[in-house]
Amino acid sequence: MKVAPTDKPCRIFIDDGKELYGGASQVTESLPICNQFTIQADLFSRAIRENTEVPNSMEDAVCNTAVIEALFRSARTGNWETPEGL
Repeated sequence: MKVAPTDKPCRIFIDDGKELYGGASQVTESLPICNQFTIQADLFSRAIRENTEVPNSMEDAVCNTAVIEALFRSARTGNWETPEGL
């Protein structure tokens, strides 16, 4: 699994899907340098210390996993796969 590097900025390409190969409908956003794991751990730690909700619920993790599994199924079958249980 590839994760965002912690030593250089990242870019995300946002496309509305209207054009097959991107183009005018595609927007590029630059994200600042950060360590996503440190941020996640800090937010989780703060929630525990302050007795508040964790920023990412277990339900969120289950939904993310269902989407990832559907992507793998789609890669194997070549078909559109719907996440299960959502």
